[in-house]
Amino acid sequence: MDKLELGFSDYQEQLAKLNIALEQNPDDIAAYYSRSELYYNVGKYNAGIKDLDAILQRNSQEIMAYVLRGYGYGQLKNAQKAISDYTAAISLCPNYAKTYYNRGTIYNKLAQYPEAIADYDRAIELNPDYAEAYYNRGIAHNKLNQYQNAIADYTQVIRLNPDDAKAYYNRANTYNKVQQYEQALADYNQTIWLNPQDIEAYYTRANVYNKIQAYQEAVADYTQVISYNSRHAPTYYNRGTTYLAAQQYLPAIADFAQAIYLNPNYAEAYYNRAIAYNKIQQHQQAIADHQVAIRLNPNYAEAYGNLGLVYKTLGEKIPAMENLQIAAELFQEQNNQALYRYVLQKIEELEDLK
Repeated sequence: MDKLELGFSDYQEQLAKLNIALEQNPDDIAAYYSRSELYYNVGKYNAGIKDLDAILQRNSQEIMAYVLRGYGYGQLKNAQKAISDYTAAISLCPNYAKTYYNRGTIYNKLAQYPEAIADYDRAIELNPDYAEAYYNRGIAHNKLNQYQNAIADYTQVIRLNPDDAKAYYNRANTYNKVQQYEQALADYNQTIWLNPQDIEAYYTRANVYNKIQAYQEAVADYTQVISYNSRHAPTYYNRGTTYLAAQQYLPAIADFAQAIYLNPNYAEAYYNRAIAYNKIQQHQQAIADHQVAIRLNPNYAEAYGNLGLVYKTLGEKIPAMENLQIAAELFQEQNNQALYRYVLQKIEELEDLK
């Protein structure tokens, strides 16, 4: 508290001095810059912009006034004015990398990724060691599904800053997208080594372990996430699906139950718990869970299909046929031809039963 009060007192003292300086000399450009910086430091961007306006009224060639005003407009989420100011600064000084970087960042926020990439290209051309420009260009490349370019950019960031955990994490996510799981895992490992508290890295690494059927490792990572956040339903759900894939049905059921407790409308959790119940011959519980999943998602073709198969297992031909027929219709509507044909085959099997 004392530190905050001292900071405010210091701000007031500096502001008073600058006010006096500008009263004595209303054309003191340096004083306007200093007061603008002071306002920016406390988040008063509109006040800072007014001082930069005053500078540009006195000298329209003040490059840094455009750059700093563009930054202020960016903080106020006035993207078009920010872009206009950065463009003005570039026209006056086309070799200042920071201006291209700043404008590129605004374009990124506007989802104008080709324009953002063009600005980051120029910033990097002017400053080949501009780690932030590589990083943000990697994000833009990712948004355009240009994954190899994104990987190359994150690699440059890592070359410049070997301890940049976010760069490893983003590169890992990109490797994951292109199904280069070994490289993804290596980068997630490095992310966690640099930042052992990075729960997202544990979570996404677990998802990759799941994809390569390394179920024990996936369970360990999901468990680590739960130790930090025991209220995240998707983590219990994902750990449940991992147990299910590993044929550990009782812990799978327990995790789906916890996911449902945290999110009572979690249709997928009911659906997968039904599958687990069916695996251990608890057919009535499976039927009940499939029915809840369908109530929550009336277009849940897989739930209708599996519910029909449970009834088929129990020899209940009429509800089995009803649910399989609905599943077939939904799969056809959803253009899922493989499962549509599979359900038709099950319907034919039912029709052949006497």
